Amino acid sequence: MFTTYLVSFFFIGLLIYGYRAKSKNEIIDFAFSSRKLTTPALVATLVTTWYGGINEIGIEVIHNGVVTWVYFGLFYYISAFFYAFYIAPKILTKDHSSLPILIFKTYGKKPALILTLILILYLLPAPYLLILGQIISQIFNINLISAIIIGLIFSTIYTLKGGFKSIIKTDQIQFTFMFLGFIILFITLIISDSFGINSLKNLINHRPDLFSIPGNAQWSYIFMFAFLSLITFLDPSFYQRTFSGENIHTVKKSILISIFFWFLFDIMTITIALIYIEYAISNGIDPKFTTSPYVEIAEVVFYGKPIFMAIFFISLLSVVMSTIDSYTFLSAYTFKHDLNVILGKKTTISDIRTGTLIILLLSFILTQFFDRALYFWYYFGGYLLVSSFVPLICALFNVKLINPIYMIVISIVLTLFWDILIINGITSIPAVYIGLIFSFLWALFYKFK
Repeated sequence: MFTTYLVSFFFIGLLIYGYRAKSKNEIIDFAFSSRKLTTPALVATLVTTWYGGINEIGIEVIHNGVVTWVYFGLFYYISAFFYAFYIAPKILTKDHSSLPILIFKTYGKKPALILTLILILYLLPAPYLLILGQIISQIFNINLISAIIIGLIFSTIYTLKGGFKSIIKTDQIQFTFMFLGFIILFITLIISDSFGINSLKNLINHRPDLFSIPGNAQWSYIFMFAFLSLITFLDPSFYQRTFSGENIHTVKKSILISIFFWFLFDIMTITIALIYIEYAISNGIDPKFTTSPYVEIAEVVFYGKPIFMAIFFISLLSVVMSTIDSYTFLSAYTFKHDLNVILGKKTTISDIRTGTLIILLLSFILTQFFDRALYFWYYFGGYLLVSSFVPLICALFNVKLINPIYMIVISIVLTLFWDILIINGITSIPAVYIGLIFSFLWALFYKFK
């Protein structure tokens, strides 16, 4: 009970703190914090925003082992590195604050409308609301729907008032607790006689498959995420942070530092998940039935230590909430601002706030149709990638793309058709391969025609 009070008081305080953030009545301040963010602020918001799928990390480790780091970590580090040095500078030279506006200025209204609608679906915070709901439900022992509603209120309400400034202020606090909680749990496990190195040694003997490459994953599954990691080049959270930084030097440095912190956090989360697997096996528990290995191992390790338990739960919730607020805001901004620009309409801050409420309602509805966040990433991320990656690269590097509307529509239809084949067991080749290959071939064909 004491733990519950501590966690509740923290997030009530965080909500009030975020709500008190003041933003000028201007879009550039509300959406980009007047483009004055320094390296510490950028690092905090980049790191916290990028890591919202914490439960999926643990579940993937349980199923596939350490190879999870390759497809959920390494591929994304590489993409972020290339984004910092090759994409971010190009974006700033184009001086377009978002992907939809860049596509609109380059290819016109119709391609921009299609890509904007797909981007809005990708940005919906539904997968992270689902994860947050699962964690809150497990911690506080309440039903999932109530947990999702509570998480939705506490993680987004302050964005209605302060916009991106509120997100930046709360992300810096959540960054601190994100690492504090996991560091405490990680060290406690490692130095424990009951867990730690001995657990990992035992697990290697019991489950050597978890420490091999490709582990229990198929190579096609691993390389699918190699392709999906290219979403980094399209992710509006990176665009927003790029335009919010003081200059390109600050942006580059911030992304490189963020990669380092992602790596550290990955080491902790994967190691903790592996230790949980050994604990579960030793106690006759099937680890595959857990929704959050981190909650379960923390409840064992910190039993009788309510302050440590509270710190870790705050850490875990911070990881997810910091992603929800960013994606909610970006989805609303894309829905109301970018779409209005394409349609030739003006946008006010009040419009963005209205869009936020619509996005939250739609996201809540979607959480009722999926039981894993991974499915959101696969479908919405996949369709964004096959439709937008090639047009974006061509636009940034001044390559003339002929008939982009046909390429976009056909790539989406092909990907959809292939997904239907997968669902019916006709093929196991990821649909994203087909859509991307077609897009590249289309660009090459018309380039050299």
